[in-house]
Amino acid sequence: MTVINEVSCVSNHRLKIKIEPPRVFLLIFLSFLVLAFSETNGFALDARPVSGADSKFLEAEFFFHEGKLVSARLVYEELWSRFPESPQAPKTVFRLGQIDYQNKYYSSALRFFKYFMDSFPESTLIFQVRLNIAKCLFHLGSYDKAEPLFQESVKANPDVGQKWQAFVYLGLLDEKRLNYLDAIKKLKKTIERTQFPELKEQAARTIEDIVNKKLSETVLIDVSRKYQNEFPGDLALIKLIEKYRDERQARNYLFALQNFVRRFPAHSLKEEYEKDLDRFQADNSRKMRLGTILPLSGRRALVGQQVLQGIQLAFSELSAKEKSGIELIVKDSGSGESVVQLMDDLGRDPNVVGVVGPVLSREVQDIAPFLEKYRLPVFTPTASASGLPELSPYIFRNALTKETQATFLARYAVNELNLYRFVVVFPTEPYGETMKNTFVNEVKSLGGHIVESLPYDRTQTDFRKQILKIGGMPDDRLKGRARWYLRRGIEPPPLNDKGVISRPMIEGGLFSEEKIEGLKISLDLNYDAIFIPGFYDKVGLIIPQLYFYNIDNIPMLGGSGWNSPELVEHARNYLKTAIFVDAFSPDSDREEIRQFVDDFIASFGETPTLLSAQSYDAAKIYLKVIREGAGNRLEVQKALYTIRDYPGVSGATTILPSGDSEKVLLKLSVQGGEIVSVE
Repeated sequence: MTVINEVSCVSNHRLKIKIEPPRVFLLIFLSFLVLAFSETNGFALDARPVSGADSKFLEAEFFFHEGKLVSARLVYEELWSRFPESPQAPKTVFRLGQIDYQNKYYSSALRFFKYFMDSFPESTLIFQVRLNIAKCLFHLGSYDKAEPLFQESVKANPDVGQKWQAFVYLGLLDEKRLNYLDAIKKLKKTIERTQFPELKEQAARTIEDIVNKKLSETVLIDVSRKYQNEFPGDLALIKLIEKYRDERQARNYLFALQNFVRRFPAHSLKEEYEKDLDRFQADNSRKMRLGTILPLSGRRALVGQQVLQGIQLAFSELSAKEKSGIELIVKDSGSGESVVQLMDDLGRDPNVVGVVGPVLSREVQDIAPFLEKYRLPVFTPTASASGLPELSPYIFRNALTKETQATFLARYAVNELNLYRFVVVFPTEPYGETMKNTFVNEVKSLGGHIVESLPYDRTQTDFRKQILKIGGMPDDRLKGRARWYLRRGIEPPPLNDKGVISRPMIEGGLFSEEKIEGLKISLDLNYDAIFIPGFYDKVGLIIPQLYFYNIDNIPMLGGSGWNSPELVEHARNYLKTAIFVDAFSPDSDREEIRQFVDDFIASFGETPTLLSAQSYDAAKIYLKVIREGAGNRLEVQKALYTIRDYPGVSGATTILPSGDSEKVLLKLSVQGGEIVSVE
């Protein structure tokens, strides 16, 4: 708040003076701060009134200590420009270098610090400036120039904290030069001897980064031997345990576990590794394993059972020799145990090389943060939420997603059916909106055009409003319009994108000046097809209403939500132009699907669902890469990315770099009251 004081002058005129108490008090406080700064850093302040340079410096210091570096820099630059010879000049140059260094403008900071060295060689800040020059050179990659300056700082800098900073940087130089053992030695010494917590923490973090990300197996072994019962020997052994687990090096894995438990009895991981050791020693089979995480009890048990049946059928097709080398481990996510815990159990077993599941998108999201720890691929046959595989390079998916359907439909319509102009009528829910957005984007990328895109509510039963907007006309209006044009002897206006979306087309009849009879009229439309990304219940209402309004002679496109006998039951007489897609149909004529359906019925006494088909394919793909030589989870993950055009019963499948599946879907239509494949 600004306070206005009125001061009476000799002339009896009243002078208004603006006083800003917070700023005045701040400047008084900063004057003491600067005095203290000057005394501790070798700057002598004369006992004199505050000058213009002093005032500017105090303002700049305020901004600097508040972290407002842009404002501080502007004031320091003005100060340096206006008062280049003031006692504040050394401090100003030093601060400008600090600001650029903090902003990672190392070349600019280096210029300021070098200027300081040349201009103020007697300043007691000279040691800190030399260290800052070395740090700038380090960050600019001039390691050979930085090293002697760091060494000099270690020997000659009177400030103990700066000495240790320089020593830490010498360790970082060794790291940059890939001399990791020397780097660890220096950083370890810093942890043991320095009194500065922030330097201890920096040294420890750097050692952890080196051990976790940069050391070969040989160097890890060297570190574990050199630091037998201390940090970072424990880190090196942990890394070796993980490496041997992930690579299924059974003997080395066992040896590393035994070493850790013996050498680090007080470590927080000791109990955990003891359990792993006991389990591994008790397991004599050494078979490769595929794990599953499925809801086999609870309210989603039916889904879990359908997925498990597909996996079991895939395993049943293995030869006797193959069965002796691989087994299936089933985990029930419906029993109350979290999927994270189930994933942890599978991940800790070095013989588990892959997981089929989980089935829910949120479960995949839950385990995603832990997959990097175990480097274990998971292949979900059902989770369909957008972007799941992007959460981790260890997530793969063989599920029919909304994006897969809409992309396939758009490409099929444009590239094979030669359709280019579309209307989209979609439900206002995530499923419909995602399908709509994907379809629209793909059509546009292929050179097509979206004439109209209209939403509808899932509670609707009357779709007249949407249908009229896309040019639909009931019989009486269509005939009335045709007669109007005939009587006047004029042609209907041409179709365009400026409002004329439909018009009557006269295909035959008897008409003269006196009478018009026997007219055959159809509706000419300004688009080639309608895409309705909904489910059979609403689609079964929409399509008959489209026919009522004479939109009956163009393709009507849909996704897997149409693939239901109930659609045929509701709209049997209006589906002659319907084309929809799905990943699986038990009635398909494809040989591999017929064989799968026959085998499934023979094994389980029921017809397979899409979930069973997708899980069957996921398991078969795993077994394929194992059969072709993948012997551990890392090799399995790498091999999954090479899958191209796998002839799955849920569609020919290619694994994309994202981990998602690109599929050649089944094209379906309705003929004779039955859903059939379209080739």
